[in-house]
Amino acid sequence: MTSVEKKTCLPGAANLEFMRTVDRSLLHRWALSEVFLTDARQAGPDEYLAAAQLPLLHAYYTGHTSRLDAPDPLLLLECCRQAETYGGHEYAGVSRKSKFLLRNWTMELPGLLTVPQQDRPGELRISVRTSDRRGTPGDVRRLKFGIDMKLYQRCLGFVRMDVGYIPAEVYDTVRLQGRGRPLVPFKDLPRQTAHVAPHLVGRSDPANVVLVSATVGSDSASAAVRVPLENRSMFDHGQDHVPGMVLMEAARQLCLLGVSDLWGASVSRSTVAGFDFSFMRYAELDVPTTVHIRKTEPYAHEDNLSLMLPELRTFYLDFEQDGDIIASGQMHTTTASTGVALLDGEECA
Repeated sequence: MTSVEKKTCLPGAANLEFMRTVDRSLLHRWALSEVFLTDARQAGPDEYLAAAQLPLLHAYYTGHTSRLDAPDPLLLLECCRQAETYGGHEYAGVSRKSKFLLRNWTMELPGLLTVPQQDRPGELRISVRTSDRRGTPGDVRRLKFGIDMKLYQRCLGFVRMDVGYIPAEVYDTVRLQGRGRPLVPFKDLPRQTAHVAPHLVGRSDPANVVLVSATVGSDSASAAVRVPLENRSMFDHGQDHVPGMVLMEAARQLCLLGVSDLWGASVSRSTVAGFDFSFMRYAELDVPTTVHIRKTEPYAHEDNLSLMLPELRTFYLDFEQDGDIIASGQMHTTTASTGVALLDGEECA
């Protein structure tokens, strides 16, 4: 085991509180059970801090078969998304009525497997820096977010987001022009029941499975995306498109299927180590969506991920609707066995 000198990862983060949740309306959430952010404080003109409590038990985020005792990467991503949304409204001048348009996001979690086991909910400390703002306060049209995370005195990694904002008064026109036809009301959309076997994609509850009819080749795989409209974690409220978080869950599940069927590795000992995805347009709810692994290969970079994590693999993925690619990127996985000695990670003051 190798230790790294203690350092301060997030100055001022020690003062964040974990006693209550923030205003859920600033996170675009209906259910308090889906609010993880507990505090936020401005640290400078373009910087703020946030806190989130990670639940020990959650119907969606902990409903998996992983044996790694590591935080769920998509739970960490959701906490960062909530920090981005809250801070965008409170500190960066984004109108409360604006609609969000995710353009790109990147995650790297080199410290994911260094977190010590605990019997209390995790207290995630988040540092956010905003840049490249377009528009004026109250009418911001685009922002970039740089987000760093600390958990149990360990620096986990970072998330970067590039987000656009559309004024509410023009959003319907923009969506109609993009679709070329009226939106289907959320309540009228058909519910899908078919799904792949949960254990194949690292899940224990069929309600959390988002893939159907998966096909695996020699170096590729594809599946139809099951849009879980009845899942109140993925769809806390009615939407007019498939959220980016749901697409990331579909990507994760296809990569876990690929870890097993393409690489012969254990699904329960594998997890997401990072990703980089761009979004070309909204994913429509009333159009079939397919996710493809175009190719896969061993992780090819010498960086913090390769230094800190074992058995890294990269999957190149596309999401398609009506023959068009609507989102594209790569996702990295790590597979750890009980016999692998992992680095201690960076211990933060």
